[in-house]
Amino acid sequence: MPAPLRAVRRRGIRGHSLIIVSDDVMELDGVRITTPERTWCDLAEYLTVPELVAAGDWLLRSGTSSAARLAAAIERHPGRRGRGKLVVAVELLDAASESPKESELRAIVILAGLPRPEANAVILDERGRFIARVDLLFRKFGEVLEYHGDQHRTDRKQWRRDRTREAELESLSLHVMEITDADLRRPRELVTRIARNLRRRGWSGTPAFSTHFPPDRADTHRPTAS
Repeated sequence: MPAPLRAVRRRGIRGHSLIIVSDDVMELDGVRITTPERTWCDLAEYLTVPELVAAGDWLLRSGTSSAARLAAAIERHPGRRGRGKLVVAVELLDAASESPKESELRAIVILAGLPRPEANAVILDERGRFIARVDLLFRKFGEVLEYHGDQHRTDRKQWRRDRTREAELESLSLHVMEITDADLRRPRELVTRIARNLRRRGWSGTPAFSTHFPPDRADTHRPTAS
């Protein structure tokens, strides 16, 4: 509800009273709703920066919005709650990301002060033959990060393809690090391992965790941006 009207209070409904302008509202199938840009901004109260990046990447990838429109939405409400997270998240967006978990992983890496990796980078062999498109690539250091959902373990054909693909990449002197949701739940431990691998390959830096770096999450299920 637009402020100063009171939010709806009803079983099964979570109501909100918002300061809202006409540019923040659109109509879909006859129902008035907030625009994708305004909705993304409102999520800042509930999501971490990596989760905001995952949602924002999808908006860019699907053509639903753009980084410029999201940035403009942030500026329309300079006093909004969660603005600091939004300002950080909008600078991390990348339409090349193809899944929410890849987006979260990339944001975690950058928020930890590691080099910014390429998203969905194409790997060719010495003859120019396509080998793979990898989730994240630190090209200078020959380090690959691959997020694997549970289907990579439970689907036998997928598991075999992954092993062959990994062997091909490593034959090109790339090192492949597989990452799961359990790793994303303990981001500091994950960053420590990634940094260790990068240092083995010539990186001389150390992690410098942003104030917006996400905390560890409990292993119990909770809704996420993905």
